Amino acid sequence: MTAPTLPHLRIVDFLDVLTHAALLDWALANEARFTPARLNGGTVNPELRRALTLRDLGPLAAALDARLREQAPRWIAALRSTAFAISEVELELAAHNDGAHFTLHTDTYASSEIARGDRMLSAVYYFHRQPKGFEGGALRLHRLGAAPGDAGLDLAPDDNSLVVFPSWGPHEVMPVKCASGAFADSRFAVNCWIYRARS
Repeated sequence: MTAPTLPHLRIVDFLDVLTHAALLDWALANEARFTPARLNGGTVNPELRRALTLRDLGPLAAALDARLREQAPRWIAALRSTAFAISEVELELAAHNDGAHFTLHTDTYASSEIARGDRMLSAVYYFHRQPKGFEGGALRLHRLGAAPGDAGLDLAPDDNSLVVFPSWGPHEVMPVKCASGAFADSRFAVNCWIYRARS
């Protein structure tokens, strides 16, 4: 029996034009502050994950947090997830340039901090400058329980789009090609994790 496709949603034009432009401006203006992406536990391993990240979204963090909290109840219902109270929205700005990728993983993360809770929904917001300066970088979603070598479902990192899926869903970021190697030509994304409060 074939395993079902990982439940997910794709929202186009997620941010208004001004917020989208401000986010790109923020990323480009803060290039020097990006550092190599870390795995859970704080380790850096480019063989598993190669990207640059920045946890500070400056004045845009509050707007993104509010929009995600506003939309989350609809996503929970549409994905047929168990309803939950949101304890936190975690944000990470990521830049994927030539050779960047993230091998197969899940986003489930149980914090030792009770107030923080557990990751329940993952959302990835994509943005880049025009014309696009990179190729590849699809988000590949895998079916739960799929056999090794499963082709998965590839979702292109379209500008100003958001993909939402359960944090337990296996997924990966396919390799990025960026001929110029310029930071400004990167595949930019905001990784978002929506936490469930834990009693």
